[in-house]
Amino acid sequence: MRVPVAWLAFAGNIRIRHKQWRRTGAPLAILVLTRPEEASRRFLAAVEICMGGPVAHILSPAIEIESVAHEAIPEGTKSVILTSEQGALRARGAGAWAGMVAWCVGDRTAEAARREGFDAVSAGGDVETLIAAILKARPETPLVHIRGEQTTGDVAARLTKAGIPTYDLVVYRQKDCALSPEVFEALAGSEPLVVPLFSPRSAEVFLRQTTPTAPLRIVAMSRAVADSAAACGARDILVSERPDLEAMALATCRRISMA
Repeated sequence: MRVPVAWLAFAGNIRIRHKQWRRTGAPLAILVLTRPEEASRRFLAAVEICMGGPVAHILSPAIEIESVAHEAIPEGTKSVILTSEQGALRARGAGAWAGMVAWCVGDRTAEAARREGFDAVSAGGDVETLIAAILKARPETPLVHIRGEQTTGDVAARLTKAGIPTYDLVVYRQKDCALSPEVFEALAGSEPLVVPLFSPRSAEVFLRQTTPTAPLRIVAMSRAVADSAAACGARDILVSERPDLEAMALATCRRISMA
């Protein structure tokens, strides 16, 4: 992960405070990771870089990803739209080809698309910035949005309405998972738990299974995620400054290191 200088400066302050609290025995929160395992371990690594060492954590995916049967992209497709890494990983299997332009929601999705051989363009933000970028560029059409069953932003319909014909192609689904016994044990305890949540769906799946007595600190990737968490009863919610891995890691470190 390429780390900005400002990120390193803030992380340095967090590490100093972390060491001070460890020496004094002050409590630090437990990190609960609910993304699929590979993504959770990647995020944990980013948090531990920020914290300057190992972080107490529980790995308990709330969602699993599974492929679904689908047709190939329509003949004549000029470029694809990708709003997740999972879509990027499955785009070639859907008939998209190496060198094809891929309009990507953010940098992480764009990186995954480039590894698959696409000419990736990152909107560097969320679905709204992605739609705005495509509308500004007015690329050749038609486009295909390769996505999961659950999605936000109604990308294809909005672009089509704006004069850029776009099709939907669903290539995977998210399957709900039961939380691990370790999570339920922690929820019944007294130590604070920090739970980063990356989508409205993961917020709903996690929170509807919980009735915590432990203090629960939610880190939401976007306002939509925060709204979903609040609708499920969460109260202590911090929204990431940007919808990307680095900003989420920093926000999570803040919540772990709260006095």
